[in-house]
Amino acid sequence: VGSLALGLAGSALPVYLAIFLLGLASATTNGTGMTYYSNVGGPGFRGTAMAVFSASLLGGQAIGPAVGGLIATVGDWRLAMYVAAGVASVLMVGMTLGTRANRSKTVTSTVDPPVPGSGGEIPWWVTALVHSVPFVVFMTLGSVPQTLVPIVGSDQLGLSAAGIGLGLGAGGLARFIGTIIGGRLSDLVSRKAVLVPGLLGQAIGVGILAFPLTLVSWVAAIVLMSLASYAVSVAATVVGDLADPSRVGTHLGRFRFWGDIGLVVGPITISAIYERAGSSAAFLVVAGLLTAVGLACLKLLPETGR
Repeated sequence: VGSLALGLAGSALPVYLAIFLLGLASATTNGTGMTYYSNVGGPGFRGTAMAVFSASLLGGQAIGPAVGGLIATVGDWRLAMYVAAGVASVLMVGMTLGTRANRSKTVTSTVDPPVPGSGGEIPWWVTALVHSVPFVVFMTLGSVPQTLVPIVGSDQLGLSAAGIGLGLGAGGLARFIGTIIGGRLSDLVSRKAVLVPGLLGQAIGVGILAFPLTLVSWVAAIVLMSLASYAVSVAATVVGDLADPSRVGTHLGRFRFWGDIGLVVGPITISAIYERAGSSAAFLVVAGLLTAVGLACLKLLPETGR
């Protein structure tokens, strides 16, 4: 509906309303998808399922703009919106039919919450700690690779737009690979044993940018921080482990909300630090926050995997 409304929009107000609807639908779809994949495979496969879901999102984010741009080039941007509406409609019908076919199957939890709390309630301090993971990781992604990395690549290394794009593309591939590997390891080893190195590895990647850069170190920093960004999907897996099955959606919605807050706050605050105190200070602040959350998880987060 949002894509169709945007394609039909003839003035600014309908465009804004359509974009708002698209954002609302995207957030809702993301939350319900996370909820489904958190429960569909049981606790022994939850990390892998969440990783596949996250990797699918990354794939769509990579392919979507390219396909949309191609359609807009052949036709126009309105045609791209109509095609998007058609694809969404086909998926909606397919998922509806699939749901009816599997209505007799019931997904249930097979584990009890391993931390204090009755009825699957997660203690507030565990909730706050888990929510800090998407906040700091999305803050990092929004402020570093999506904002400051291109600036540093241009100013300090003299890279062209094409060179910067290649570096960021390598980071996107690393993020895809890291998500799959991190999710699988969280099932085979344990959640905490994978989550903590992810946060600390991302801190190291960001920290590299605080020192004098070469092309090799710039690319290495991008790849390392992207490879280790799987911490979000592992933390979401922890939420699925701890929450009552009937409230997984509520908890994951809040989890995603704090990630979105980090995505908004990060570029604003870290860019301000960059302008006032320089690149080293900005990158060290981000690395410090990642390290603090990683160490807090190491010390305080209950183990929910093997």
